[in-house]
Amino acid sequence: MATQRDMHLLDVRVAARNIENGLLSQSDYDKHISSLPDVADKAEPIAEHQPLEPHAEAEPDARTEPEG
Repeated sequence: MATQRDMHLLDVRVAARNIENGLLSQSDYDKHISSLPDVADKAEPIAEHQPLEPHAEAEPDARTEPEG
């Protein structure tokens, strides 16, 4: 198992930068990724509305006052 320091180097959000800066080798990163278990069958879909994306059903904006 990777140490806590290794996990920071291997974090997908910074791995490319760490490889570019020579802190992590591409082969070590590839080996780590290939060692991860496939857990796709454990995933569950979620229904979550993103605030800036339109709904399929338009809802009135509660922040505005009704016209009239």
